[in-house]
This record gives sequence, C-alpha cells and structure tokens, in this order.
Amino acid sequence: MCPLMDGFINFYKVPGIPSNKALDTIKRASGEKKAGFLGTLDPIAAGILPVGLGWATRLFPYFETLPKTYRATLVLGSETDTQDGTGTATREASFAHVTKEGIEAALEKFRGEIDQVPPMYSAKKVEGKRLYEIARSGGEVERKPKKVTIHKLELNEFTGTEAVLTATVSRGTYIRTLCEDIGRAVNSAAHMGALTRTEASNFKQEDSWTIERIEERRDHPEEWLLPLDYPIAFMPRLSVGGRDERLLANGQQVMPSAPAEGLYRLYREEGGAFIGVGRVDKFTKRLMPERLVPGGRPQRYGRL
Repeated sequence: MCPLMDGFINFYKVPGIPSNKALDTIKRASGEKKAGFLGTLDPIAAGILPVGLGWATRLFPYFETLPKTYRATLVLGSETDTQDGTGTATREASFAHVTKEGIEAALEKFRGEIDQVPPMYSAKKVEGKRLYEIARSGGEVERKPKKVTIHKLELNEFTGTEAVLTATVSRGTYIRTLCEDIGRAVNSAAHMGALTRTEASNFKQEDSWTIERIEERRDHPEEWLLPLDYPIAFMPRLSVGGRDERLLANGQQVMPSAPAEGLYRLYREEGGAFIGVGRVDKFTKRLMPERLVPGGRPQRYGRL
C-alpha cells in the first residue's frame, strides 16, 4: 500500500490559474487524493496558498482566522465592475492632483477596524447564491458592510499613476475593495492591478514551493512536506503519557500536567510524536480530545 501523506505544503500559486485547479496539480504531483487549501486566491492573484494533505486538512480551523499579508498595486484613474484590471470601467476620474503625501494621509483612515462592503464579484453567498454568480448574470444585490481589521497598511512605491501597497489584514478582507476605497479617499478613482499574497499565518513567500519545483522533487517529500504541527506552533505544547493517550483516543478526559485552560498541541511522552490537539476545559480543568491523529494509517509525515 502506498503511504498516505499527512502534512502541509507552503505552495506558491502563479497568476492565471484558479485555486481549485492549482490544488488539482498538487494532488497529481503528490499522489494524495485528499487535499485542501486555506484562503482562496483569485485567478489573477499570485502567492501563498497553504495546502493541507491527508489528515492535515482537519487542522485548518485552528489557524484559518490568522492575518494574511498582501502586496497590491493600486491603479489610479478608473473603477471597474470587478474592482480589478480584468473588469470593465464603470467610473473614471482625474488623478493629476494625487500625491504620495495624499495617499499616505488616506491610508491612515483605513488602519485598524473598518467597515467594508463585500464586492459583487466575490464568493460570498446571499440567499444561497454566490455574489459573483449574480454579478455575471447582470444582477446586483444590496450588501451589508462588515467589520474587518487592517493590522498594517504601508505605501511602498508611488509612480504618479500607480501605488504599491503592503497590507496585513484579517480574514474576509477584500484587497480589491480596499484599493477602490482608497481611490475615493483621495478624490479620484482606482482599481486593483497585481496582487500577491506574501504571507498566510506562518507560511511565507521566501520559503514557498511552485508546482514545477514540487514535480521536480516529487520523490523527495521530506523537502517540501511540512509537519502536521507546523501551522499551529502558536499553541502551547503538552506531553501525554501512554495511558492518557489511550483514554483520549477513546474520547475520555484526563488530568493534564498543565492546568491552564485553552488549546494545546499534544505530543507522545515517549518519542515526542505529534498526536493531535486537545483543550483544557475552563471549569473542570481536564484535558479533552479535539483532533487526534488516527492510528493505523500507513503515513509519510512532513519533515521535522
């Protein structure tokens, strides 16, 4: 039996391919049929698309809400129906008055928690239908603003016609919408040009792998397959003895060596292998199993 792969890939998606198709290439290259990704990237966007193979997909909920960082090009002069360069212009405005100092001042208004209206060309659902499906059929619906957080927003370059921005944002933030809103804040019009996701959780661009590199080294997964516990390193570590591990595997609670409440990465006391995620209950102070790596799988784990 061919060993199943359990772990993560710091995958770099190139522009021009949808995230789902990029995932298909990963499945073919790795030979692992069960796979998923964190945070869809638009077809025109490039950058980090964390991929989980095998059992790793069950760990996404523990880090999917962490901030992501993008490098985006804001193009002055026009708004489009898609809020990016693939759409049709819906409004044009002069930008001769826009200066670097003016953009810097405008950015201050968008730092911290802000209200943002989801774009029509997005995967958000309204009454069971994706917004982009409604938009492609010529429709438009009212969207309610939602709270998002811009943790960091910096101007890297300004040419007079374009501005390159770096933004670290909360889950659910639309960079396309942010570009359009900044354009309006400087009394002009703007849409998003290029977009690259440079970081997602602790997956960073400088350590990423393209599909070409993975295919070249497909027989050496120890080089590109990250361990199951890689993206949850922010959780405290807790060692579990053999008896407690058996009890947890049967869904029972145990008395932990660390009584503080919250989530823990669990490791086998003997050998130090990662065995899953547990939670210490606030009231009982006992450790409960949340996600445990199943036994009996002929696995190849990510590199240490």
